[in-house]
Amino acid sequence: MQRCAPAQALPACVAAVRAADPAAALQMGMPAWDAAADKQGSIALGLELVDAAAAAGQPNRVVSIGSALLAQPLSPQQRVRLFTQLNAEIWRPRDALRIAQLEGEMRRLETELPHDPHIAELWRLLARSYYKMGAQDDALRVARIALSRVRRHPDPVEYKANQTVFLVSAQQGRMPDAIAALLEAERVVKALGKPDDVSMLHNATGVFIYAHEWKKAIAYGQRALAAYDAMPYKDLTRADILNNLGTAYQGANELQRAEAIYRQALAAGRADGKTSLIGLLNNLGNVLALQHRPREALPLLREAAAMLEGAAPGGDHGEGGIVYSTLGNVLADLGQRDAAAAAFERARQMFTQWDNVPRRLELYPRMIDNLDALGRDREALALMREYKEVNDKAVNVESKTRIAELESAVDLARKNSELAALARTRAAEQAAYAQLQARAQRQRSVLYGLLAALLALAGFFLLKVREGRARRRINAELARKNEEIQAQHRELEQLAATIRRQSEEDALTGLRNRRYVTAWLQAREAAATPERTQEPLLIALLDIDHFKRVNDLHGHEGGDHALIRLGDLLRECARSSDIIARWGGEEFLWICPGGTLADATRLFRRLSERLQADLLVRPTGRIALTVSMGVSLFPTHPGGDWPLSLRIADAALYRAKHAGRDRWVGLTLDGVATDLGADVPLETLEAEGLLRQTEGGGDGVVFLVGQGVV
Repeated sequence: MQRCAPAQALPACVAAVRAADPAAALQMGMPAWDAAADKQGSIALGLELVDAAAAAGQPNRVVSIGSALLAQPLSPQQRVRLFTQLNAEIWRPRDALRIAQLEGEMRRLETELPHDPHIAELWRLLARSYYKMGAQDDALRVARIALSRVRRHPDPVEYKANQTVFLVSAQQGRMPDAIAALLEAERVVKALGKPDDVSMLHNATGVFIYAHEWKKAIAYGQRALAAYDAMPYKDLTRADILNNLGTAYQGANELQRAEAIYRQALAAGRADGKTSLIGLLNNLGNVLALQHRPREALPLLREAAAMLEGAAPGGDHGEGGIVYSTLGNVLADLGQRDAAAAAFERARQMFTQWDNVPRRLELYPRMIDNLDALGRDREALALMREYKEVNDKAVNVESKTRIAELESAVDLARKNSELAALARTRAAEQAAYAQLQARAQRQRSVLYGLLAALLALAGFFLLKVREGRARRRINAELARKNEEIQAQHRELEQLAATIRRQSEEDALTGLRNRRYVTAWLQAREAAATPERTQEPLLIALLDIDHFKRVNDLHGHEGGDHALIRLGDLLRECARSSDIIARWGGEEFLWICPGGTLADATRLFRRLSERLQADLLVRPTGRIALTVSMGVSLFPTHPGGDWPLSLRIADAALYRAKHAGRDRWVGLTLDGVATDLGADVPLETLEAEGLLRQTEGGGDGVVFLVGQGVV
């Protein structure tokens, strides 16, 4: 250990040693600091030790010594020096009270040194700590304070604070704010003459992917790759950047280019030894499958499966289940159905172990289809019963999860054919029963003949006893078989009734589905008579805004919970006579019998208020949903049909989306007295001035969670 001159004070000695060996400086000064009962007399030593701890890479010691110094009577200049280190590390204890107290000290410092050039950077460091703690709203607020304190332009603080605003805004779904901060950060870094920031460009690629702005995502992904190749970034790998770029090309439907990028990403991941290859193998296999090249996808998915089997216990069985599920699909496409059955079963085991009920239920139809093709009817029936059991359990818990409709595998026609087969079996049993009865009758005739021939009373009684015993045996056997048939019949009828109900009900949300709406409209039309005019319908198509970003940042389970929450709120907002249906994906249909266009504002406001008041809280962050709504009437005009009304509502929804989302748009026909036909182009109606538009808006944001901040 280095030694100080005899006359040199300990703080000055620590400062002298710190420049060459900060760890030695800490070792030199800490005993005296720990032994000091009165920290007020050790302020100078404490400040030197904070600087030494920061230089030695010991952030927890920065926080412990710095927190003790905060209680001492520091001068404004001493607080500037302390906050330079402490503001960057105060997030580590994850103590909300402690960081709030530090913000209060920052405000006091500003009143004492309003023009100090370090103030902006100190606020920026505090914003970074808020972000690291997960307090995104506070991070955004304090980053904006830092930007307002910048005294000269351009300034590195300007760039870094805008980077924080960009990342937090992107993670909260405020894409216009995120993009504005991104462009400002780029302007500042260019003015400063600094090279592109790899992390910033990589995050920007992700933002434009979430926004489905594929051309911009590709442009930023290419810039991120060039910047990384010029100067590698320690917290990213080249495979990470290539993976994002490949996703952008895939989103733009440039599948061959995406394939080439994914191949580069996989090669880079194999070379660096740090990147998880399972996701890269899946991405490449997926894009090959999209190009109808299952034979090339197969070895990639098998490699991913082998990696999963060789991984340490306790890994992500959800991810493993997805790999095996995709592998099963590819094997089935190649006609290798026995291998596909084994892959599907492995996926089922993993989803069960991970308790991933939505994925598990999504898997059942494909498994049953494959087993049915193999002629393994007994296993298919067992899986159908398991599906029903899991489905019944899932729809009774609060967090209803996705249950894929068993449309292709467990179709009503298939169940009806089973019931018909059962009916044939029962008829055969009844025929056998009739034969047994005939045989009994013949036995009675023989017995009576013997009785008449023998004229023996003893023989008569003996034969009657035998006849009674035979009748009882026959009747018991027939009764047992008949009961078995009846039990099987009841079981299959119950299963068929369940499947019929599920065929008219969306399994995830419990709402009605397209099949139900179609049947309801047909029944409504059949009930109409010339004397009884049907009341008009207000129809609204609703779509969750930015739903893909919810899936991307909160996972498919988060997206499922968002769909369930919207379905529940629609039920609460609807009248008893209304029909609410999940129309497909994130799109919902709201039918209001007797409604008019004037009701649309009230309906939309009621739903928007419920969405804003009832945020969905997930482990990955809060989700405050907004919706866009397109409204039309049915019939649109005398003689108008349902497909035309639906197309007009869909066009209105499209306009609501392109007008900024979180709003409703209504389109009605004006002055039409003739039958237009379902296929009339809407452009023709608009050109002839027959479409009239009404609209209204709302408020709301989507909160997302993403990557870190520098």
